[in-house]
Amino acid sequence: MGRMLTQANLNKTKIFLYVLCRVIIVIIICLAGVRGFNGLKEWFSSFAGIMKFSILFIIGMAIGLYPLIHLRDSLAFYENGISVNGREYLFSDIGDITFCDYRSGIMTQQLMKTNLRNFNVTYIEKPKKAYNEAYLNQV
Repeated sequence: MGRMLTQANLNKTKIFLYVLCRVIIVIIICLAGVRGFNGLKEWFSSFAGIMKFSILFIIGMAIGLYPLIHLRDSLAFYENGISVNGREYLFSDIGDITFCDYRSGIMTQQLMKTNLRNFNVTYIEKPKKAYNEAYLNQV
């Protein structure tokens, strides 16, 4: 792989904000599903109500906490290849690299597209800038 040219760090602030927004939305949806705080009394008056609310809340929190799986993401650029999340890829295998942004509402997703596969680099801080520094500004 050669020597490491640069490394793009994880953007923990972005992960925290995405998780916070998702958890708030899940709590609002769960409370709306049971008709507010007063509706909680009705839902928790029977075992079936408790189970329904628990299932709804657990599924919602799993969706809300999903961005936490990206806490182990990493991206490093080497002389002869790249390392994405600990796996190394040679340039002869991956071909050309392009970066694409996809926006849906307030959420954006950034992909690093190669001939081999598309890598999700949404939670990496400025991956395109790190790529440009590594390969386009060499002396």
